[in-house]
Amino acid sequence: MKIYQGKVVLFLHAFPLNSQMYRYQFEALENEGIPYVAVDYPGFGCTQNFPSDYTIETLTDIILYQLGNQGVKKVIPVGDSMGGYIMFDMWRRYPELIDGMVFVSTRAEADTEEAKKARYATIDRIQKEGKDFLIEFMLDAQTSPATKNDPKKMELLKCIMNQATEEGIIKALKALAERPDNTGLLPSINVPAVVIAGEDDEKVTPPDIVRKIAEGIPDSQFITLKNSAHLPPFENPQDFNKILIDFIKRVWK
Repeated sequence: MKIYQGKVVLFLHAFPLNSQMYRYQFEALENEGIPYVAVDYPGFGCTQNFPSDYTIETLTDIILYQLGNQGVKKVIPVGDSMGGYIMFDMWRRYPELIDGMVFVSTRAEADTEEAKKARYATIDRIQKEGKDFLIEFMLDAQTSPATKNDPKKMELLKCIMNQATEEGIIKALKALAERPDNTGLLPSINVPAVVIAGEDDEKVTPPDIVRKIAEGIPDSQFITLKNSAHLPPFENPQDFNKILIDFIKRVWK
């Protein structure tokens, strides 16, 4: 369910998932009467592939065009991983739209040359073998021991990831590899922010990496969530939802 009003929470998903990674937040916000919009990037979830390669900036413009058509004037974006990169670009180019920010399991730094090479190597392998190996790798890398011990949750997560097309995955990997460094942007963020890391995220965005975002933003709070790795909204929705709803009510009091 998506509720459209002039002021909404905007959910931006991680790679290689889609907006359904926030399914537990949708229910919680509906119970509170808080309006939200959730988007799928091209080639993920319900959105068709983009006709050409694209950048993070392209994604931002696509999303904001959709929001404009729905009459949205203000947002509190919630971005996990890749979603956080879109949030940085939103702040760089459209800060007037943002009332507060929720960064989740993401980083401000651009890819190192080594990381870029790894992404392009992954693209080559997908083109030869398909996406299955990547899905299996992500299922392991992005989840905590508690999540791995929950077969229903792992199966649901796999289903969400498998909705991504190979073309969509490849184009997203290129956009991720070529994204800019956002560390210099942090001091300019003058809206309230909460920065959340999964306590068990050892392979993708360890808490010490995520913490650097909070250290750079003047009005920010850093929180680690137990029983979570790279996907706290999905892995520990009870604790995540409390933090999220408290933050929204503080910003939109």
